Amino acid sequence: MTGAMIWNEFPQLGQLLGERPGLDVVDSHTCGQPTRVILSGTGLANGMTPEEGREFLRTKADWVRRLAVMEPRGHRSMFGAAIIHPSSPGDPFGVVFMDAGSYPDMCGHATIGVATTLCELGLIGRLDTLGSNANFSFQLRTPAGTLELTAKVKGGRCSAIVFQTPLAYYVGSMELALASGQLARVDVGWGGQYYAFVPVESVGLDITPGTIDQLIIAATLVRQQLAVSFESSDPRTGTVPTIGNIVWTALPRNEAAHARNVPVSSSGSFDRSPCGTATCARMAVLEARGELAVGQDFVNESILGTLYYGRAIRSFNGDNYRGIVPQVQGSAWITAAGRLSRDTTDPLGLGYLIGGGPAVV
Repeated sequence: MTGAMIWNEFPQLGQLLGERPGLDVVDSHTCGQPTRVILSGTGLANGMTPEEGREFLRTKADWVRRLAVMEPRGHRSMFGAAIIHPSSPGDPFGVVFMDAGSYPDMCGHATIGVATTLCELGLIGRLDTLGSNANFSFQLRTPAGTLELTAKVKGGRCSAIVFQTPLAYYVGSMELALASGQLARVDVGWGGQYYAFVPVESVGLDITPGTIDQLIIAATLVRQQLAVSFESSDPRTGTVPTIGNIVWTALPRNEAAHARNVPVSSSGSFDRSPCGTATCARMAVLEARGELAVGQDFVNESILGTLYYGRAIRSFNGDNYRGIVPQVQGSAWITAAGRLSRDTTDPLGLGYLIGGGPAVV
């Protein structure tokens, strides 16, 4: 039985789901990290700004995030992206990012997942009308600003997405005394979110699927220490940032890569991909330290061995700060499509999270 046939075979299923509040979604993974693109059912008006859309969801429709991201339909590391359709043909789509704990300004892997989904569904041009090897550019509006994207097309399919964000910058560094008794240099950068980069050898571990539970626990301790010890102000805002994302770094295993990392968030999730915004922030830190030149490539490896291809495109000079304009390339693959529904008689229908971080019920 094919997916298209199930509705014909069981029409009562379509009727049942159609009577309930629900979301129409397309799932994908970007180099291992899931993205759930919400195409409809959110109540977001066409042409809304991403900031307006995020405020609407946060204050009036947080059930969308809970339904899309949390158990039993999702999990702690599921990531959601609600689409804002344009009000006029040819205008760029918008997106509101969401995870198990919040509504981030920016997410790199989800940008690649959203862009791939829009391309594959024909919402921003028909891929089958292009040559076997072609590129085309478009924009995506996010809370972090409007992104410039390029789709790389091979054989009528979207083989990769290149995104460019407006800004990434270095915040500050410090020596931190870890629970292991070692001193570790911690570098903090912003690439759409704040990230603290910590060498994984400082806690006597390595970045492997088998050590992820230990890395999540160790990240919690580092996060707590930074909350009381990190004193560098964000050069753009003038305030000391709250750092939720701890990124363990190591030397690469893949000969094509320059570094390996795994980010762990304050909600207890971790990134299976190399993490797009963390890659942007890492490039900004390395550039500020003189370890990466503008125009130079930076290939980042994930816990699964997948790769993002980054580059510091150019310098950025603000009023009282400087940074880089970063670019990252990665690939996503669609894995599922369907409708998430909520039975209003279900006591757990709004979703929950248990294990691996703060519980939500």
